[in-house]
Amino acid sequence: MSEFHIEYPMIIKLAVAMLAGFLLGLEREVQRKAAGVRTITLICMSSALFSILSIHFGGLQSGDRIASNILTGVGFIGAGVIFRGGFTIDGITTAAVIWISSAIGMAIGVGKYDLAAFAVFFTLFTLWGFSYAERIISRQRERRYYAIQYAENTLSPEAMIELFGSYRLRTLAISTTKSTEKETGLIVYEGKYELTGSIAHLTAMNDALLAHRDVIKFEVELAK
Repeated sequence: MSEFHIEYPMIIKLAVAMLAGFLLGLEREVQRKAAGVRTITLICMSSALFSILSIHFGGLQSGDRIASNILTGVGFIGAGVIFRGGFTIDGITTAAVIWISSAIGMAIGVGKYDLAAFAVFFTLFTLWGFSYAERIISRQRERRYYAIQYAENTLSPEAMIELFGSYRLRTLAISTTKSTEKETGLIVYEGKYELTGSIAHLTAMNDALLAHRDVIKFEVELAK
């Protein structure tokens, strides 16, 4: 095994990887996501460092093995930021940022600064530019998940579907369960629905549910 010496280009690569990770992590930090500046920066730097060490000890011939091992480890980290909410799965975009930051770190580690710079630019453009486009689309095609409880003797699942339709909302019935309250003996339905429509129509429907005397309670969760 050849003797290892720290060289100036290696330090430059780590510094560039730190900067790239900081820029990507800053966007996640602003969005208040699970993986922020420190996490993304460390992932980018570690991928660059592994790439530097693999070139020194194994040569470019071992690059495919090093890349696969790095991505396997990063996959575990990415899986850790994905979690399931009441109706939705959150953290997928953050996991994708972790994935791309590792690839950018590897590019920096092998000296492909131009490729890494374009990757950072395109990643930030995707996160910022596409997010703006999504907001424009969501104004007319917002998707929300509802859990609504109502008494059997006053409302029915069919009546709830008709109520949604009256507000021009596209409805997907996820599930309906029935239970009996121990104290009153009242039979209660709980329906879970995915509703899609404009924000104005969803807001109006929320107001209607709040004012509806036969609706016991309801919960709303935004689609991620």
